[in-house]
Amino acid sequence: MKRNKTKSPLVADYISRRIQEKRRLGKQSTAELYRAAGNHFLQFLDRKDYRMEEITPTMVADFGAYLKSMGLRTNSVNSYLSCLRAIYNAAVRSGLMVPANQPSFNGLKLKREETSKRAIPLRWVEQLARVRWRGEESHLEWAADVALFCFMACGMSFVDVLHLKKENIVGDILTYHRHKTGITISIRLTPGMKRILNKYENPSPYLFPWMEKMGSHSKYKHLLHRYNLALQEISWRLHLPVKLSSYVFRHTWASVAFQRHIPISIIGKALGHTSEKTTRIYLEQLDRLEQDKANQKVIDSVEKLVLK
Repeated sequence: MKRNKTKSPLVADYISRRIQEKRRLGKQSTAELYRAAGNHFLQFLDRKDYRMEEITPTMVADFGAYLKSMGLRTNSVNSYLSCLRAIYNAAVRSGLMVPANQPSFNGLKLKREETSKRAIPLRWVEQLARVRWRGEESHLEWAADVALFCFMACGMSFVDVLHLKKENIVGDILTYHRHKTGITISIRLTPGMKRILNKYENPSPYLFPWMEKMGSHSKYKHLLHRYNLALQEISWRLHLPVKLSSYVFRHTWASVAFQRHIPISIIGKALGHTSEKTTRIYLEQLDRLEQDKANQKVIDSVEKLVLK
């Protein structure tokens, strides 16, 4: 490849710079995504002296094919390509380079692959709430308590639960900023939520004591791993046909709200989504389930005659 005379940043150096900037801004999850995407891209290049301006549309397309050849799912491939595009665009916006006549990411279309449904029936959440754990099962008890708190707090995400501080509560109102989007959410504390919070009363600034001991993103990931392992064990203990995970209770809250005909705009606001489109992604499969139920009501009498 013919080298350009201009001196745009080296790919490896600029990716590292963007990772550090995201960490400085407290966007640890984005930094981790950038790091993973960058590592994959540098391995694909098989060299580290390319400059940002030398990234071509063909290179981007080949990188996507390379990721797929590794057996990565479509959404993971899209995520890494999206990260690389964001890093590239940041270099352009910063005036560190001028894109070529054919921009590197021109025509790149990232179509999301529908993931399997994560919501569970409400009766399984009720079953979890009825369990009383023994002393040697404290790791299951805390996981169950966090899961139930997440569900009762309008499907709050695990990372947001961990970051909750006592200063977030004024009277009976809990107000927090979503870690992922920065959107402000206010909800009223219910008696059930208060009971769990009282159970974990502690002298730290946090509502739950685990966050103060973490201190870094890597420790958060470790705690998330422990939480998911405990939820999987709970699935086995309760003889559930699916494995519980940190996502389940957020999706379940959304699914129950939808089934009870709560407007999508309200569901999205409670979940802290930036757009109704995001909420509809949560509910796409539920739309079909509701349609199936409606169809069954319409055809029930005819179907019984057919089955005779």
